[in-house]
Amino acid sequence: MKKEPKILHIDMDAFFASVEQAYNPRLKGKPLIVGGRADKQRTVVCAASYEAKALGIDSGMSTQQALRICPDAEFVSADSAKYLYVSNQIAGMLKNYSPRIEQASVDEFYLDITGLDKMFGSYLDLGMRIKQEIVRRFSITGSVGISVNRLMSKIASKLKKPDGMMIMPREDITFVLKDLPIQKIPGIGGSLTAKLHDLSIFSFSDMRKFPADFYEQRFGKIGLWMYALAHPELIADDEKINWINQKPKDPKSISHSYTLVQNIYTRSEIEAWIQLLAEMVGFRLRGHNLQANTVHIYLRKPDMKFIAGEKNFKEYNNDSKQIFKRAIFLLDKLNTRNVEVRALGISVKNFMPATNNFLLADAQKRYQICNALDKINQRFGDWTVYPASICSII
Repeated sequence: MKKEPKILHIDMDAFFASVEQAYNPRLKGKPLIVGGRADKQRTVVCAASYEAKALGIDSGMSTQQALRICPDAEFVSADSAKYLYVSNQIAGMLKNYSPRIEQASVDEFYLDITGLDKMFGSYLDLGMRIKQEIVRRFSITGSVGISVNRLMSKIASKLKKPDGMMIMPREDITFVLKDLPIQKIPGIGGSLTAKLHDLSIFSFSDMRKFPADFYEQRFGKIGLWMYALAHPELIADDEKINWINQKPKDPKSISHSYTLVQNIYTRSEIEAWIQLLAEMVGFRLRGHNLQANTVHIYLRKPDMKFIAGEKNFKEYNNDSKQIFKRAIFLLDKLNTRNVEVRALGISVKNFMPATNNFLLADAQKRYQICNALDKINQRFGDWTVYPASICSII
């Protein structure tokens, strides 16, 4: 008999702030604000420690407002290289527990642990062992959820934040989630929440009162997804997961995306995130010794709708700076005025082997710079060296 899937989701607690506290023990136990820029008077809170959250400080708030709430709060500017390095180290550690792992974002991971309870004693023991090793090795905490698929395991972990753990078997889902507000369900953003509230749907239990055609007629495919998540008996085996060890040797495309902690609105914020993603894509392209001529970008709004653009460029390239310029060219063609962005991504495709033969001296110089940076990052850890402008985004 086939074992029911067991997916473990681990979500780091106040990740950016916790990493800063781990690197600087003086900050532990104190209200801490991680700002997007070094100038704390002209930036926003991109992360707050739980001590700061307890006072009412949270992501997206201006630092001026946050410091009015707590004038004695500690402030540090974001260090994306540090967070990416710790994230990759955690991913490497998690591979020791399961060969099937997906890094969903910089601070959250999924593991297929189906059948591993016998090896570790129980699923509870496995989850606790992972949590304890993260504390021991990185001096930060994470919350763990275990259930039958990604969505339910993610909900379980969020219900027990911070530093908690929940195992939610299929048969317990309806009871455990019956009073859960719909806005607490991953994937249901502000726009969908407002529409559901207009239909007197406020909780998980309310979602179960309506048939599938009700949701399909009003919301289309997303409606059918909402109907399915409200009926655990319909949950199939876990949906497609990009397990790290299953990535093809010869990729058909290379992409990076990120779901933001807080929605962003300004062009400068969008461009900064695109630059970070372009750096990541370029690094992987060069690692495969490939170059591409097609660039695709997308912005996802809170209502799950996408704004996207794609273009085949004449020249093949694997320079992160050129990928960034091409992505900005596409961004200029999109209508992003007054757009609220929840997630964004870049992908490249249509590959050919990188020849690394350049007619122009500038192109040769750029190749040498990229090659040198890649070697440093490979030796000392991802994002040991990175563009200074990226400091301002997270």
